Amino acid sequence: MKAVALSGSANQAVESRGVRAGFLVMTAALPMLLAIGAAAQTAAPSGNVQDGRRAFASHNCSTCHGAEGQGATGPRIVPPASAFSDFVRSVRQPTGVMPAVTAQAAPDSDLANIYAFLGSIERAPQAPISLASANAQNGKRIYTSYGCYQCHGREGQGSTQTAGPRIGPPAISVSAFASAMRQPTNEMPPYTSKVVSDSDIADMYVFLQSIPIPPPARSIPLLNQ
Repeated sequence: MKAVALSGSANQAVESRGVRAGFLVMTAALPMLLAIGAAAQTAAPSGNVQDGRRAFASHNCSTCHGAEGQGATGPRIVPPASAFSDFVRSVRQPTGVMPAVTAQAAPDSDLANIYAFLGSIERAPQAPISLASANAQNGKRIYTSYGCYQCHGREGQGSTQTAGPRIGPPAISVSAFASAMRQPTNEMPPYTSKVVSDSDIADMYVFLQSIPIPPPARSIPLLNQ
């Protein structure tokens, strides 16, 4: 069979069609490649739970977070609420008072094991807090003795100087109030059940509930001073 020679314009047309076809194939495959890359970034490597338990203790994580991540002077971290990549970032570049842990001090393999250990711990359901026998006077005493007023004011009215928000009267349920104390998301230190019991929280809650809602600001500026 005799080969047919193509003209320059025909060659260009063939090459152009080939480039377009290749571009279409790459475009179609791009979402799949991005998804694979994202999964590779967020997926946790397979860690060893028992090694993670030992690493959690040897790196002194339990000192602040409790023996099983239940929280102590530091917040509760069980189960991990973030992807492994975010977990590593929070250890390497923490935003609170926790010191940064370098890769030399704790390699990624240790963090993978710790992540697996924390993920293996089942979070025990918390019993609902009853307000049936709560005492507002005792709640006021506890509120003062624990120094809550230093950030939130004597009656939970909040403070612009400390940036402590208004908490009286509470605009949330007692369960949410307890969670905010046990696992705060701001600079407030966590108050574990070893420090403040559920009954103490109930007493403080009803004390704050007893505080009347302030009247709206008056329209006369002199009366607002």
